[in-house]
Amino acid sequence: MEKQTDECPDISTFERLVDQNWNERKHLAETEFEMRSEIQSLVQRKGSLEEFQKARGRENECRASLARNNSDYDALIEEWAVETQKVSADKLQE
Repeated sequence: MEKQTDECPDISTFERLVDQNWNERKHLAETEFEMRSEIQSLVQRKGSLEEFQKARGRENECRASLARNNSDYDALIEEWAVETQKVSADKLQE
C-alpha cells in the first residue's frame, strides 16, 4: 500500500507550507509579546520619545507581518482544500 504523500505530492507540499506558516506565526507572536514588554518597560522607566517611537514602529511592522501571515495561511488552506477535492474527484473518475 502506497503512502498518500507518494500518491499526492502536492498535498504534502501544502502541509509543509502550512507548517512553515505556523512556525513563522509562532515567531511573530513571540516577537509581538517581546515588543509589548519592551514598550511597557520604556514607558515605566520614562524612556526617550525616540526610543518609544522606534519600538512602536517595530511593533507595527510585526503586526503587519502577522496580518500578512494570516492572509497567507487563509490562502494556503483554501488552495489545499481545493487540491484535496480535486485529487479525490480524480480518484473517483479512475
